[in-house]
Amino acid sequence: MYELFKSILRATPLWAPLKRQVDRRRDQRALLDWRAAGRPAPPPHIVKQRFLRAHANAFQTPILVETGTFRGDMLAALAADFDKLYSIELSQELWQRARERFADKPHIELIQGDSGVEIKNLLPKLDRPALFWLDGHYSAGDTARGDKDTPILEELAAILEIKAPQHLIVIDDARCFGSDPAYPTIAAITAFVAARRPDLTVSVAEDSIRICPTGRQSPLSD
Repeated sequence: MYELFKSILRATPLWAPLKRQVDRRRDQRALLDWRAAGRPAPPPHIVKQRFLRAHANAFQTPILVETGTFRGDMLAALAADFDKLYSIELSQELWQRARERFADKPHIELIQGDSGVEIKNLLPKLDRPALFWLDGHYSAGDTARGDKDTPILEELAAILEIKAPQHLIVIDDARCFGSDPAYPTIAAITAFVAARRPDLTVSVAEDSIRICPTGRQSPLSD
C-alpha cells in the first residue's frame, strides 16, 4: 500500500518540491550530527557537495569532471552549479542507469570505461578550467572494480600534463590513502604531484585530498 501511494504521489506536481524539502531536512540533520560528532571521516554527502561548490566558486571552474559516477547522486546535486558536467563510470550497468536518470539534462555527459584511460581522451575537449572530482576507486559494495582498486596515479598523470587551462583536483576518500594497501599513501601522491607540477600544493581536509595552485587557499565546506 505504501509503495502504491508513493508511486501515485510521484506522478503529481507535488512530488518534486516535497522531495526537495525532505532531502534538505535530511541533509541538514546529517550535517549537524557530523559536526556534533567532531567531524569524523567520512563526512556526509552534503559536506562533499558544499566543498565542491566552494572550490568551483573560488577557482572559477565552469566544468566538473567526475570519475566514479556510481548512482549519480553527486551529478544530481551539482547539476545546476556547472555549465558542463562529465562523469566516467567503469560499470556498464551503473553507466546505463545514470544515462536513464540524466536523459533530460543535455549538459551532463556520461562516459563508460576505465577513468585512467578515458580521462586522457576527455582532456583535449576541455577548453576552460575544470574541477576534477576523482572518486573512481573501488570501495566494495556495488562499486565497479577494474584492474586496480584505484586508478588515481593514471588519472593524475594525465591531468597534471595539462598546464593551461588551470584545472583543479579534489580526490575523495583521503582516509583510504595509506590505510588501504591497494592505495598509494598521501605522501606518495604529494611526491608524485611535486615531481610533475611544482606549482601545485597538496593538502588534506574533510576526507579529501586537494591539489591547488600554490598560494591559493583550498576552501572548506563551511
